[in-house]
Amino acid sequence: MSGPRYVRRMSPMERFSLVIHQGYRYHVDGVLEGQGEVDPVRLQLAVDRAAAANPGMRVRMRGVLGFTRWVDSGIAPRVRELPLADWDGSSERGASFLDQPLDPVSGGPVADVLLVPCRDGQSRLVFRTVHAAIDGRGCMHWMHEVARALRGDVLQGSTSTLRDVDIQARFRARLGPPPPVLDEACLPVVPPSRAGRHPLRYLWRRVNLHRPVTHLLPKAAQFLAQWARRQGDGAVAFTVPVDYRGLRIDEMGVGNLTGYLRLDVTERATPRQLMRQLNERIRDYADCRAFPGAVWLPWVPLSRLRRRIRPDDETWLYEATSGAPSGGLVSMGTVRLRDFDFPGFHATGIYGLPGAVGKLNVLFGNTEQGSPVLFTAPAAYNHDGQLDELVAAFRVHFSGSEAES
Repeated sequence: MSGPRYVRRMSPMERFSLVIHQGYRYHVDGVLEGQGEVDPVRLQLAVDRAAAANPGMRVRMRGVLGFTRWVDSGIAPRVRELPLADWDGSSERGASFLDQPLDPVSGGPVADVLLVPCRDGQSRLVFRTVHAAIDGRGCMHWMHEVARALRGDVLQGSTSTLRDVDIQARFRARLGPPPPVLDEACLPVVPPSRAGRHPLRYLWRRVNLHRPVTHLLPKAAQFLAQWARRQGDGAVAFTVPVDYRGLRIDEMGVGNLTGYLRLDVTERATPRQLMRQLNERIRDYADCRAFPGAVWLPWVPLSRLRRRIRPDDETWLYEATSGAPSGGLVSMGTVRLRDFDFPGFHATGIYGLPGAVGKLNVLFGNTEQGSPVLFTAPAAYNHDGQLDELVAAFRVHFSGSEAES
């Protein structure tokens, strides 16, 4: 006998992510690449089985305002086989199929899977998910589950309906004092071009570091801050997501079970000091602090929220402001490529595409073959090659001739 239908209330952060998604295609997309031919029928059967064990992947948006829920539709994400693509997985070039967003507001799915054969001899599977319903760790769990299903392994499964606000409420009494907030406006890492800002479009770049770099996040924060200060003096700060799974809770969930910290990078900060700052803020449960407006946000219509945010886009995306950080830094930890092998397919790489939001997002991962690093920014930050210059310098700084982009 099947259990009760999976239903999860939408959290304020998920609702805010949905507003961002309406303007910027705010996805969490994972890419698995490798050698071999993947049968789309067999892949769909595996997706069906994995989704049945993880009904949070089958949800649809239901209800209005604070009564909005993610409800299991019983319909698994759809596999779409695409024509041969001239795409190497290192940027958005040749991947126009990624531009079309999923549309949960109109009742559409929150996930799908693209099967993309590529001219470079690699087969790429793109696991697309809407950030408002699924976070980075949830997407990674989903990719693991589909690989297990393709091998015929036992699935881990998840029916958790926990939300970030539920976890934050558990630890509210343990919150330490709020960290000091710098009034000085945060510098962007690279300066935006003054012309051609609209329409808003995000670019991304991938660098493969072929040697592991210990404590890459604080080292990258230091490097990016030094790069930002080439424009002049100013504050630099990054948003760092903190996964609650394994840190605050033991159960697995595919929804947004993530808190956020602010990492302030002073001019003379060392990676060791930055790591200490992160650890101290985690010790003080700063990641469990609800964001401003969380109480009233569910009761404002999505259309009104979008109209309220839109006039500020030009300011917080392109200007140095105290309310917006310099960017975001995301560490997805270490995965084993062999965990994504299945009959007929040998995994050679796995990486995530950073969400299309903010001035700059940088995402790190680690495999036994090295560390893929992904950068994303609005197109205005590369009209004069600014982003490409930063990516090239990052590659040389962290691995010299040992890396390729």
